[in-house]
Amino acid sequence: MNINRRTILLAAGALPFAHMARFAHADQYPSKTIHVVVPASAATSIDVTTRFFSEPLAKRINTPVVVENRPGTGGLIAYSGVAKSEPDGYTIMLAGIPMYLLPLLSQGTVTFDPLQDLVHVARVARVPFGLVVSADSPYQTLDDLLKAMKDKPGEITYSSQGVGSSAHLCGALFTHMSKTQAQHIPYKSTTTATTDVAGGRVDFTMQTGPAILGMIKGGKLRLLAVSGDRRWDAFPDVPTVDEAGVTGYELSSWLDFVAPRGVPEPVLELLSNNLLTIAKEPEFKAFCDRQVIFPEAVGYKELAGAGAAEAEKWKNIVALI
Repeated sequence: MNINRRTILLAAGALPFAHMARFAHADQYPSKTIHVVVPASAATSIDVTTRFFSEPLAKRINTPVVVENRPGTGGLIAYSGVAKSEPDGYTIMLAGIPMYLLPLLSQGTVTFDPLQDLVHVARVARVPFGLVVSADSPYQTLDDLLKAMKDKPGEITYSSQGVGSSAHLCGALFTHMSKTQAQHIPYKSTTTATTDVAGGRVDFTMQTGPAILGMIKGGKLRLLAVSGDRRWDAFPDVPTVDEAGVTGYELSSWLDFVAPRGVPEPVLELLSNNLLTIAKEPEFKAFCDRQVIFPEAVGYKELAGAGAAEAEKWKNIVALI
């Protein structure tokens, strides 16, 4: 009994020292290379955005920052790996909505819980979607498309890069809120989903700016509306979906740097503050304009309660498919 009591007392006494050691380690941060994981292949929009931040972050905190691409399984490899990594601030990731979609769509194969295993460090941008048709399409406005969807229920088609992808969910919410019907055509990639719309084989798709901008400017696609709460600067005459008649429709993704839950708060604060400073620079605004995304600087404290609401939002949208 004395041995057990002594063991308990020793263990209890060690807790404050472990806590102090953890924050003492945080005081020395950073002391080695920081790895920033990209849940996609090189040259993708999220990869390019991550690399924009890596060099100025390295200069600001005076330590090497290495970008590490971990594509595959829709981002599952990257999200799972970061969620299970040491919560010391040396492994972070630029994340998007797959962080919450993967657990909803990959039942039985997901090994991380976005609410329990990951923490938002800083939001740097918001990513809207554009609804496009072929440049040769008879639909000149969103109202034209909506009328056709109502007149021919289920005959109008829309494409995506796969079941459960952001384009699929955008389309599902669009038909639900407009009280129309359309046939979903899933593809294996964004490129084929978009080029088949340009070729007139599919009626419309909803994709991020970087995926469609080139073909819009090249005269192959026509932009009818945008999904966010504001118009795109590059196309000021194109309305939002809400403005064009689907009242209340607003859907966009976000780009947040995340880390494994448990990172000491001083480390979170240091990372968050520096990332937000970069996100507020004119150079990043110019970068976002080229990518057709919107800079949005939000710190880790403001994002602390956002996870549960975000998970519920996408759960409700997934229920539509």
